[in-house]
Amino acid sequence: MSERVVVTLGEEWLNDPETVAEELRRSGMRVEQVLDQLGVVLGSLSEADAEQVRGLPGVVAVEAEGSFGIP
Repeated sequence: MSERVVVTLGEEWLNDPETVAEELRRSGMRVEQVLDQLGVVLGSLSEADAEQVRGLPGVVAVEAEGSFGIP
């Protein structure tokens, strides 16, 4: 089962986030949005693929996407 994730990119990749996004796609991630100004990629990924993605060059962190509400 896939879960929505936020992938944080390393500072050295902020000028070329699409290269990392393409590697994420090849590793099984369904990339939904690349926020190049923030250095993050949003999408969905299985837990098994998440382990592989964590080891990719340019990836600093892979975290479950959180949600919040305003009371």
